[in-house]
Order: sequence, then C-alpha cells, then structure tokens
Amino acid sequence: MDAGQNHVLRCNAMPQLPLIEPNTALFLDFDGTLADLAPRPELVQVEPELVGTLHTLFERLNGALAVISGRPISELDHFLQPLRLPAAGVHGAEFRTDGGMVSKTSAPGLEPLIPHLEALVRAYPALRLERKSVAVAIHYRQAPELAGVVDAAVTEVLRHAVGLEALPGKMVVEIKPAGVDKGDAIAAFMKSAPFAERVPLFAGDDLTDEPGFAAVRKLGGLGVLVGQRETVASVSVSGPAALRSWLHRSARALEGAGGQPRAVPNEAEPGPARRTTTS
Repeated sequence: MDAGQNHVLRCNAMPQLPLIEPNTALFLDFDGTLADLAPRPELVQVEPELVGTLHTLFERLNGALAVISGRPISELDHFLQPLRLPAAGVHGAEFRTDGGMVSKTSAPGLEPLIPHLEALVRAYPALRLERKSVAVAIHYRQAPELAGVVDAAVTEVLRHAVGLEALPGKMVVEIKPAGVDKGDAIAAFMKSAPFAERVPLFAGDDLTDEPGFAAVRKLGGLGVLVGQRETVASVSVSGPAALRSWLHRSARALEGAGGQPRAVPNEAEPGPARRTTTS
C-alpha cells in the first residue's frame, strides 16, 4: 500500500460507530463485510434485511453508495437482487456507475496461465480454482498448510506474464490485471456525482481492502475494518454482524430525518443496457 503506509496501526474496536451522515459517500466490501464468509464463495448467505437497508441507504444518500468487491459485478447483482447498485468488481477491474454498463479492464495474458493452475488444483484437490471475468483465484481455505505451495505456484506462472499481478487475501491468492485496486475504484467514484464533494467511508475486512482504506484516508474520510488486525483503517468493528447492525441503525436514522429519496436502480426498471459478466 502507498497512501497511509506510515500510519499502519492496530485500531481499537468502537462500541458503536457514529451513524452515517447525509453527506457520506458510502463504499462497502461484500464478503466478510456485508456477508459472513463461507467455505466456498457460492455458499455465502445474505441476511434478509440487508437488501432493504441498502435500498434505504442508497435513497437517503442520493445514490452515493457503491459496493467495492473482489467478486464480479454479476455475482454482486445476484446476491443483492433486485438491486443494481454502483459497483467495482474484481478489485476495480470491473466498474459500473448508477445502473449503467459494466466496463472491464482487459487481461489478455490470463488464459495461458489457466492450464498450469488447473494442474495445481488436480495435484492438490483441497485447493479450489475460481474463474472470474478478468481474473482467477486460488482458494486454500480448506487446506491452510498449502499457502506456501500456492504462493510459489503463482509466482512461477507470473514469471513471464505481462500485465498481471498477484493479490493475496484471506486464504486466497488472486491473479488480476496489474495497476487496479479498490483504492483506485473509490478514487474514480469520488471524482463525479453523486459521490464528489462528500466524505468517503469504506468498510472492508481483507488485506485486499487496504488500498481502499488508504484512499479514503487520503480524501479525508474514514476506513472501517471489519475484524481485528494491523491496518491503515481508522476504526474497527468486531465482525460482519456488527457492521450490518450499524448499517441498519444508520438507515433508520437517515429515513427518520426525511428528505426526498432517490430511486434505486434495479432489474425491473428500464435503463441503460448492461453487459453481462461471467464468473
């Protein structure tokens, strides 16, 4: 990480975060933040009340809410349906503004690596290979002792690759387009309405969220770590349940404050065509 690197700390969990203000630009990670982690990505469950809370927050923040995730945007839409929120997927390699088309960073050097990674998974069946639209992830959650094997294999396949880089996370290593991260995605959102001139807040749990924390810190905002570890985030909460509780309280408070809400883009409403992504 660059911005904020000199401010790494082990932040203390706050008994109760201040509620979200009307002038907030809200950025939220998905896995481990909005939703509890699961043994496999497809097994994640979304709390029933969460979609309604995100709907309210989007309205009351006049559209200044985006999901910033390592997942493809198509998967975020699936889990959060019928919402189609502004989003950055695959750590910023996919980008979508309010209800619009998904733009993608190309990764032409990725396909030649896949056979080598498939061979690795065949040799170690506890590993799991996850294909994304412009990235690939090797999960070792079921076999943490294989972390070194995965790191060595990824280093080897990237030795002669162009335009790709490794991104370590919680029990996973991803190979993604070089030069994009969650911090870049947040900075891009903050350059235009409805996010511009607001105070950014980003909540996330993983090492891959650190560039996002650094970005909001640089912009005078707040990073919220979900969990406990060394981080450049300013504050932390104990886990996804605590983060969701804070979102629910904030949504109720903003709704009680009144004002004209903004309509939320969803699958049932007409709007700009969007490109379908594959995982």
